[in-house]
Parts: sequence; structure tokens; C-alpha cells
Amino acid sequence: MLKSSFVLAAVALAAAVPASAVVVTPVSVTASSTQTHGGFYKAENLINGSGLSGDLHDSNFANMWMTNQGVGAAQALLTFDLGAVYTLTSADIWQYNFGTNTPVISTLDRGVKDFRILTSLDGASFAEVFSGRMERAPDGSPIGAQRFAIGGDARYVQIDILSNYAEGTIYTTYSAGLSEVRFNAVPEPATWAMMIGGFALVGGAVRRTRRAAPLAA
Repeated sequence: MLKSSFVLAAVALAAAVPASAVVVTPVSVTASSTQTHGGFYKAENLINGSGLSGDLHDSNFANMWMTNQGVGAAQALLTFDLGAVYTLTSADIWQYNFGTNTPVISTLDRGVKDFRILTSLDGASFAEVFSGRMERAPDGSPIGAQRFAIGGDARYVQIDILSNYAEGTIYTTYSAGLSEVRFNAVPEPATWAMMIGGFALVGGAVRRTRRAAPLAA
């Protein structure tokens, strides 16, 4: 009876934990194209935490990623490997945030405007789970992430950049960028199994201790 009570308590605790309790940092990322500018703008900058301080990302372009092959379906495509299958709930994306104004353009206009998110279990077949728009980075000061709701099981995630904020400038057809990407997921089933198993073991130990107590007396 005591063991069952501990198992029921574990199940109740699992139900009470928020669904977005796991932050997933991808183990790798590939880009369909990357701006070659002195070795900066590497795709790895999107997942290695460079430029992040707490929840904010700085405005140093060396800590960001940018494409140079145009924006449009499959032209500026990022593919993330999460390292395992997760049940995703949302994506946290930090906008491109290098702020320099000139008489011609604002570099903040290189930020992503319209985009979509696709997911896959095998890295070959992808399905769209989100389509929408990012807000433009405001002024070049440190910024927080923008959160987008997504769902479903996935190991691989793609961000397909469709447009930027540079309409009418020399950057209209190329140079779109982002600063950092993370994903949020529900806890893995194995985590709950370990928790419930731990509660059961504790319950069994308590029961054995109670049974042994009269003998010790």
C-alpha cells in the first residue's frame, strides 16, 4: 500500500510540473549559406551561447549568423539537430541585432521578417508547424528572445527565412540574420519513469524499515 502511495504521488507531481520544463539547445546546426566576412557570422553562433548574457543577446555582429544568398523559400534555410527526439512546445529566437545606421540603410533591417518552422523525426521528411513574422530588433541594444508556439515530436527543426526588413535597400534580396535559437519541450518520458521508480524504491525502503522495527525492539 505504501509503495502504491508513493507511485501515485509521483504521478501527481508529474502532472503538476509545467509542460515546458526542458530547454533544448541543439547539438548542431547547418545553414544553406553563410556570409563570409572575416570568419564571422558562423552558423554555430546560433547555438553556442556567444553574445548571450542571461536572457539577453548583445549587438556584436561577431556573435551572430547571417546568410548572403537571398531570402525566400529554401534559400536561407537553417537545420538544427536536437540530438534526440523531443516533444516540442515552442521556439525562442533572438533576432539579428547589429545596429548601425547609415544614410542608406539600417543594418537592423537585415533581421528576419517572415519565416516558417518545420520539424522532422528523421531529418529527411519535414512538415511545417509554424508560419509567421518576427518583430524587428528595436535599436541595437541587448534584446530578449521572441517566443513562437510549435508542437509535436521532432529531432530536427528547420527555420526557413522568407523575407527581411530591408525592402527598398541594397539588402532587400540578401543578408538576413539571427542571433541565437533555443527550443522548449515537455520532459522526456524516461525522466518521469526514473522519478516514479525512485519514489517506488523509497516507498519500499520505508516499508521494509517499518517491518524491521519490531525485531530491533
